[in-house]
Amino acid sequence: MKRSLEDIYIENFARPRFARFHRFLYLLGLRGLGVLNYQNEEQSGETYFLKSIVSEIDREGRWVLDVGANEGDIAASVLAASERLKVLAIEPHPQIFARLKARFLGEARIELENIGAGAKDATLSLFDYDDREGTGHASFFKDVIEGIHRGRAKSVDVPVRPLDPVVAEHKADIALIKIDVEGFEFEVLCGLASTIEKHDVRYVIVEFNEMNVVSGSFVKNFIDMLPGYKPYRILPMGHLLPLEPYHALFVEIFAYQNIVFVKS
Repeated sequence: MKRSLEDIYIENFARPRFARFHRFLYLLGLRGLGVLNYQNEEQSGETYFLKSIVSEIDREGRWVLDVGANEGDIAASVLAASERLKVLAIEPHPQIFARLKARFLGEARIELENIGAGAKDATLSLFDYDDREGTGHASFFKDVIEGIHRGRAKSVDVPVRPLDPVVAEHKADIALIKIDVEGFEFEVLCGLASTIEKHDVRYVIVEFNEMNVVSGSFVKNFIDMLPGYKPYRILPMGHLLPLEPYHALFVEIFAYQNIVFVKS
């Protein structure tokens, strides 16, 4: 019987003593597939990708919806790279929102909302570290702070709204949606169904990571939620890796990555 190279490798190297080596190869492979590249903008690729598409969507009356705006780095990049785009920035954390508001004081092309985004109107507990004020890890899931980040959580109650009516209130014609809300991304999308259906939303960018284990959401949920869009993982320097045809082994990786859904 002819033995394959894979058979020979497994027989000789599938041993506990080689586990460290295999973890190294696994992590190296993930980095090459656009996962765990959070170290800087070049490796993340998100900012590079945004800049590459700005000219396409930079039209009078068009908006970028920045959900989980944090202190406004993405919003600042969009404004700097465009001439006419406006930004609607959503940030629920009171301390972070105060810094966001101060950063864009006097900027005419950005609107700010100090609310959380979800599938329905509610008041929810937003969890952050009890020894730090306003971090980028704040989440509606307590286990993100205590289970994943091994911190001690404290909470603040914040208003949560579906964003369809918020977008309508601002009369915003959305060209791009970016969502980074520490595991709550699918709930945000559920509250944007009308906007995505009625607007010419060209791109939806979602951060996907281990927080989605806590929320129980899969990339497949987002794919099913966005028919008519093709999913790609953003690679370093803004290159795109297609995630179709869907294969759970290569798609459902619960570690830091940015996935962009492009209207087809």
